Amino acid sequence: MKNKSLLILSALAMMPVLHAAAEPKRMVVCTITEGFRHSSIPQSEKALQAIDEASPNLEIVKWLRQPEIEVPAAPRPPKEPADKASQDKYQRAMQAWDRDVKPEADRKKRELHEAVKKSLQALSPQALRDNRIDAVIFSNTTGNLPLPDLQGFADWVRSGGAFIGMHSATDTLKGALPYTEMICGIFEGHREQVPVKLHAGDKEHPANAGIGAIWTLAQEEMYLIKQHHRNLVRSIWFMRHHPNDPKQEGFFPVAWVRKFGEGRVFYTSLGHREDLWSTDPALPDRINSVETAAQFRKHLTGGIRWAVGLETGSSEPNPQTN
Repeated sequence: MKNKSLLILSALAMMPVLHAAAEPKRMVVCTITEGFRHSSIPQSEKALQAIDEASPNLEIVKWLRQPEIEVPAAPRPPKEPADKASQDKYQRAMQAWDRDVKPEADRKKRELHEAVKKSLQALSPQALRDNRIDAVIFSNTTGNLPLPDLQGFADWVRSGGAFIGMHSATDTLKGALPYTEMICGIFEGHREQVPVKLHAGDKEHPANAGIGAIWTLAQEEMYLIKQHHRNLVRSIWFMRHHPNDPKQEGFFPVAWVRKFGEGRVFYTSLGHREDLWSTDPALPDRINSVETAAQFRKHLTGGIRWAVGLETGSSEPNPQTN
């Protein structure tokens, strides 16, 4: 009887441990922008929510969304080459805007910046630890986001956190070395959207999502990436030609993973177009198929699950891939 009681007590003592092991990975998703704002962000939020709902061991515990503060936009200059009449019209519009609108626009800009700073307090190292966050996702963020402690954020990832970046995450904090060293790439530019053929750097990785050796997209805005160190990352998808100049051969990175200290980083430059994020067949102006959108979602899911340690896959750099 005594042995049976001891077994029961031992089992009860183990229950909190088992429960803790089964807890979903806790994620914060940020879609805040301090620069260009992609029209696909609402679709990206829906897609990430769908990934969350389809994955019992993943949980988005906090969304960091753009504060609802409208900043009046300045008149746009005419497209070049512009005739004198168009230039004069623009100059008159700018003079009126400077006189009548700019003071209010500046006030709204300051208000927005302060609201963004307040929201991003959730990414302080202390807040990430206190809220037991496992991963932070930057989905189509842009600009110099005022993180409360940028070095501390990078150190949080280095000490075992996960960072996932999508599309313009490389157009974010481009002058901040702790961030660019972590993500291992900076947006250099892009040209017009084009059909694209991607090659797999690792067909077995979860972020390949079973797509195989080749992945074709009907249309996407393909980024050119600089300060990308191939000896530090494992290529997942890449192009063998400049997206807008097929005669220019080379290695053009698209998606990769890496270990960063004890942490993990997954980045994909895909995600400009709404029809990559959305699997709704009724989405207006669809060019990429629903099947391609489903592949993209699997690509994201595999990368996220790898980053938080739910899937196995190599992070060994493969700089010889071409």
